[in-house]
Amino acid sequence: MVRLFCKLTSVICFFVLMFAFSCGEEGERPKVLSTDTPISNPTKASKVSIFIKWETTKLPLKMEIREPSGAQSLALWTTGSVKEGKRAPFGDLIPEDKLVLKPGSKKQFLLVMQNPTDSPVYFFAAPHSAIPVEHSFGFKFKCLCVNHAFSVPPKETWYRVVEIRLAPDFLGDELTLTHNLIGISRERMLEFEKSAGKSIPSEMD
Repeated sequence: MVRLFCKLTSVICFFVLMFAFSCGEEGERPKVLSTDTPISNPTKASKVSIFIKWETTKLPLKMEIREPSGAQSLALWTTGSVKEGKRAPFGDLIPEDKLVLKPGSKKQFLLVMQNPTDSPVYFFAAPHSAIPVEHSFGFKFKCLCVNHAFSVPPKETWYRVVEIRLAPDFLGDELTLTHNLIGISRERMLEFEKSAGKSIPSEMD
């Protein structure tokens, strides 16, 4: 009788241990994390506010955006400079560096940089960034980051005709476009125009 009781006790203990072990494994099983990423879906707006911003690296001058003067018609990409007191192809400052466009429309304006110093200034532009990134699908900024260096003569004001276009199905109500303008030496500008300028296609080509 005692022997039978011991056998039954052993069997019961065995099943209890097996159950506890299986529960422990179940509890330690790692949770499966979802790999689904929420998709950003901007909505279409009747008007889009576009802000043009500038950062500079070793460049002492400031970039502005201005309306055309209306006195003469200028083609896209037109670049030049005017001396102080001379008639300029650009007009008023664009307030808050802000453009308002409708989807499917475009706008031309001028980049303007004044050099009040006695020395020429040379610079190029790094590719622009767009924020928020989910609103950057469906726009085209024909600007100045085109694998090209620019020079601003002393006591003159440099200008360039640029353009922004929005696709008809552009989504979002706001976009901030930022360039970094980098000052360089005349030697580096000439070296670039001689070598890389011939081998790297320009946006204007």
